[in-house]
Amino acid sequence: MLMGHTLTRDASGAVVHRFTSADLPFGVLMLPCRNRRESVCLPCSLLHNGDSFQIVRSGLSGGKGVPAEVAAHPRAFVTVTAPSFGLVHRARDGGVCRARRDKPVCPHGRALYCGARHVAGDPVVGSPLCGECYDWAGLVVWNSSAGGLWWRYVKELGRELVRLGGLPVTDHAVREALRVSYAKVAEFQRRGVAHFHAVVRIDGPEGPGDPAPAWVTSALLVEAAKAAGPRVSMPVVRLEGPARIGLGVQLDAQEIGAVGADGMTDAAAASYLAKYITKDDGRGLILPRRLLSEAGIEHAARGALVPHARALMHTAWLLGGLETYAPLRLRQWAHQLGFRGNVVTKSRMYSTTYGELRRARSEHRARANGIEPIEGEGLARESHWRFVAQGLSPDLREIADGLAEGTRMRKGPRPEWLDLPEAGDAA
Repeated sequence: MLMGHTLTRDASGAVVHRFTSADLPFGVLMLPCRNRRESVCLPCSLLHNGDSFQIVRSGLSGGKGVPAEVAAHPRAFVTVTAPSFGLVHRARDGGVCRARRDKPVCPHGRALYCGARHVAGDPVVGSPLCGECYDWAGLVVWNSSAGGLWWRYVKELGRELVRLGGLPVTDHAVREALRVSYAKVAEFQRRGVAHFHAVVRIDGPEGPGDPAPAWVTSALLVEAAKAAGPRVSMPVVRLEGPARIGLGVQLDAQEIGAVGADGMTDAAAASYLAKYITKDDGRGLILPRRLLSEAGIEHAARGALVPHARALMHTAWLLGGLETYAPLRLRQWAHQLGFRGNVVTKSRMYSTTYGELRRARSEHRARANGIEPIEGEGLARESHWRFVAQGLSPDLREIADGLAEGTRMRKGPRPEWLDLPEAGDAA
């Protein structure tokens, strides 16, 4: 909340426009925090969810500056996962976690089988059967390198498309034939590793207004998306020396089509990604804020983190103090198990941006309130604002919570078929 004023004066010094907090309800200017997490700010989370839906949807069916012709471009919904770093406990819809008749044990004497029937909310799900055998450092390094792997995956997807199209498999041939546009969101599996859900669209080389090559179909895109995964790898540094990492063997791709067609609809794909952008970590895997010290892991973990998430944070903090891993800045991202960057990203020409949506919304609200932009030569603005408080008063919070609840009710329940099973849990 802010209190103060903004005055607009002409060349003579006369005030031609006055905006002051005293004229506003409750006498303060309230600004949104813009936090996407539901647990931090529900109203801003719902607004962010709506913006995310518009960004994804406009890239699939047009609008918000994107030509409507993109609806005819080849499109697919793709999920890529991480490889296995060791055996973990699983929830298998009432089935046995890990049934083994031979009842093997690891070199440390721990069982590599589990006859329990874990439910989805069981904290043990995702934790390793043997903590000493598990590659904790490998998982953290993979999380840290996930962005680089995705970049290589997109590049390899373009190469795979031209390969299937019978063209020379070169970067030049890809640039001349097509452009791969996408919007993706990262989600953490129960074992603590990130994986990506993405909508992928194929344009001509000039972007959304340029039709994709006639030989590229949605079916061909799905085939290329599945084939590109095993070809992706990148070098990393480990304590034992240089190594290479890649994507997991579980990769799913399906066409995005119209209502009644096989695959997802535009709205379903957009809703699916928007859900993951704003939803909270209900599994006790990550923290919403960065850690200032290793002691903060245990302090923040009281009732908030499952044990294997704490172990991964300690691993990230320990590795972050070693010179070998200094470029990865693991301590800075230990609260996200080493995963760096934004949870949602898109290619430059996929669709509109959050900034453009906020600007348009601000202008719409100003016009709705009868506020017209002040333009002219010789005008000058002087502002004086001071911070008053953070958060809402009890009365305002009750109003905001009521509005947010109304928005949720209008959206209605989510179809169960949208909740795809998590790829990679078999690891």
